[in-house]
Amino acid sequence: MPVTTLSTLENQESVPRGPVLKRLADYYGVQLTYFYPPTASEMKPSDPAREWLRSLSHKSIDQEVIATYAPPDYPDDVKKQFAEKIRQKRHADISNRK
Repeated sequence: MPVTTLSTLENQESVPRGPVLKRLADYYGVQLTYFYPPTASEMKPSDPAREWLRSLSHKSIDQEVIATYAPPDYPDDVKKQFAEKIRQKRHADISNRK
């Protein structure tokens, strides 16, 4: 392996992929998954999520609800616009399948 490649890896200026990653795993005797963080991250409850779930339990089942995520700095009217666009797209996709 060229010294420059090794240097960029050591300084975290690049990420090993493909054959380079395989060579490193073989050299150190580890599986490829060793180089990746665990995929299962711990989920943390949040007050907004908890409140949203509570609000769902009080709505009728036949009411259409779309879950969206938007950072808190988006005003509610913008979040509603996002949800409406998603709803329109979904209805258009369903209509096109028929």
